[in-house]
Amino acid sequence: MADETPVAAPTPETKDEATMTSELIERLHFFFSNANLRQDKWMRNEMKENGCITLDQLLKFQTIKSISTDKTLLVKAAAELTDEITCDAEKEELRRVVPFDWETMGDGSHLSLCCKNVPLTEEEKSEGEKAFYGTKHEYDVTRDEMKALFEPYGKVGIVKLRFGRKEGKAYPLGIAIIEFENEEGMAKASAELLPKEGEESAAKSLEIKGNKLTFEKVMPMKCFQHKSKRARDDDKDKQEEEEEEETKFEPVKVEMVKGCVIALTGLSDETCDRESIREAVSDILKVTKDIKTSGLYVDYTRGATSGNLRLTESKPEEMKELVSKLNDGTVLIANAKVGSAKMLEGEEEVAYWKGFEEFLNNRKKADLEEKRQKKKQKRFSGKGRGGGRRRQ
Repeated sequence: MADETPVAAPTPETKDEATMTSELIERLHFFFSNANLRQDKWMRNEMKENGCITLDQLLKFQTIKSISTDKTLLVKAAAELTDEITCDAEKEELRRVVPFDWETMGDGSHLSLCCKNVPLTEEEKSEGEKAFYGTKHEYDVTRDEMKALFEPYGKVGIVKLRFGRKEGKAYPLGIAIIEFENEEGMAKASAELLPKEGEESAAKSLEIKGNKLTFEKVMPMKCFQHKSKRARDDDKDKQEEEEEEETKFEPVKVEMVKGCVIALTGLSDETCDRESIREAVSDILKVTKDIKTSGLYVDYTRGATSGNLRLTESKPEEMKELVSKLNDGTVLIANAKVGSAKMLEGEEEVAYWKGFEEFLNNRKKADLEEKRQKKKQKRFSGKGRGGGRRRQ
């Protein structure tokens, strides 16, 4: 009888150097790409303020450290991307060859297709969840599957699966934005997938998992429809302000759901993070590892030694199994045994939910105050502009 024991996926320790280098090249290409920087505000700010991203910063990225934590391999990978990245090995810094700026790179709409009718799963859920989300509320495809579908047209820079929000919870819209890396790929896809002027149907249709996809162009942000840089900057600020929530504070009310919280102590203050916690517990709790749709929230601040796991619905058997395995060391978090794990009950559970509601309200107050201050600063700084003609 053949051995049916599943073969474990390669780990950083079992992969050969060539494989790890190749995977790091792909990751660096993505992180420093226009497609990623358009949505990655942290990287944009770092490169604007410091001109670079350090190797230490990159090694905190989950998808990079899961491949390798060896700086020499990162430097080796960067050396293969000389058209995109420059590497100062001595200072351990990486820079883009062409600095990112909105005026030159645009908002990506000219390289993007809006794809609708993306497959969603149908799963048995509680009546309350069905009323909230409808029967379908998870994507039935991955970003990699969507990417592979469009790669024949050209290199895909990024796939964005769109989510809506209702009462603080995310749900999928069945829409994906496909952004190509260059105009050639976009042109080929548009020629086949978008109807020509005067025609009702496109030259070709695409399906995935039984769903026939429909396509339309992505409209540019209003601020990028203006020719002058000043008008673009001003309109972008105005549009961002218009899209902000109303600044009037309305307290958040949290309804306590019993039997959904596990308290953890004795976590490593050096190696533990939300990603490692989620990685360790998701399979036993039988939830996906996708943050937006898993129904698992990891209440943890990096550097702390305690935290909490909170589910949107109680899973008593799975939670008891996880608590037992965490306490006996069968399950490790960031390669370390936790100090203790327990399901919260009684007064401890009430105190947790009260503290959680207080945290949400304090955060909301802080966000609203920050928005008020930013608006105030923009108003005052705007008064000084226009005193003389700006040099072109």
